[in-house]
Amino acid sequence: MILSVCANPSVDSFWSVKWINKGITNRSKKETFYPGGKGIHVAFALKELGRDVTVLGTWGGQTGRWLKEKCAAQNIAAIGPDLEEWTRICITVKSSSRWDQTELLGNGPTIKAHEAEGFESLYQQFIKKKKPKAVVISGSVPNGFDHNIYNRLISLAGQFDIPCFIDATGPLLKQALKAKPFAVHINQHEGKDLWPTDDPAKIARRLGSFCQVAAVTAGEKGLYLYVDGEIYHASYALPSSKVISAVGSGDCLLAGLVAAISANEDPAYWAKYAAACGTANCVHPELGMLKSKDVDTIFEKVKLEKQTCDAE
Repeated sequence: MILSVCANPSVDSFWSVKWINKGITNRSKKETFYPGGKGIHVAFALKELGRDVTVLGTWGGQTGRWLKEKCAAQNIAAIGPDLEEWTRICITVKSSSRWDQTELLGNGPTIKAHEAEGFESLYQQFIKKKKPKAVVISGSVPNGFDHNIYNRLISLAGQFDIPCFIDATGPLLKQALKAKPFAVHINQHEGKDLWPTDDPAKIARRLGSFCQVAAVTAGEKGLYLYVDGEIYHASYALPSSKVISAVGSGDCLLAGLVAAISANEDPAYWAKYAAACGTANCVHPELGMLKSKDVDTIFEKVKLEKQTCDAE
């Protein structure tokens, strides 16, 4: 059992818009909708990879109920408080113009104090009773949560020797790092917000001082994984003609890292498998989703380079 924490899930929508003109009506040719939010993507990917997973989230209004139904259809248990305000909607534009892959991210509902307390209480009960093999905490939080929420969740899991994987940004990440999670995933740009460098290998080394496994992604350059003083660089140049959407690739990569660590002791395998999962998302039309058969095919094509270094 793996617990995926998705405090601020979303309904992700793909809008096909040829062009966007300022100040006038613009129409989409087609809209498609998928379960979203980083933790939801992680959960669906883990399920596809054969892992038993539960999602802890907040579920608001009709969009929240729709998300829970989609989780149930995949045999993923969805737990957490039901809210009156609707779960957010996020839009990704598919276009032949410069607007292609533009994202509009909804803010999400405002959670009341007793609902936030209930969320943490349920997390604590689940950890104590189910003792999951791992906890994955990713994404933003709704208004009403404080910036220390992830720090507390990581610390609680640590009391039961349960490894925590974290993917967050800003104050949420900075506070989470103080709790020394087992593994952290960020992208190159998020790393530059923490340290004055855009070198993904340097960012991974510095991040490694806060965790045992540091994963930094750098788009087409691939994954830089720091483990025990060594950098594992895994990459695969997917032909651009095969890329449908990169939205959710980082989440699928994180799911792959969790799955790999739970099944294998070789960090080189972790890096290749995680990179394969991130790439597999790009060839699948549903946002933030992957297929295990694509992962297996891509894994054999992933290139791996290894270098020894000291943490900074």
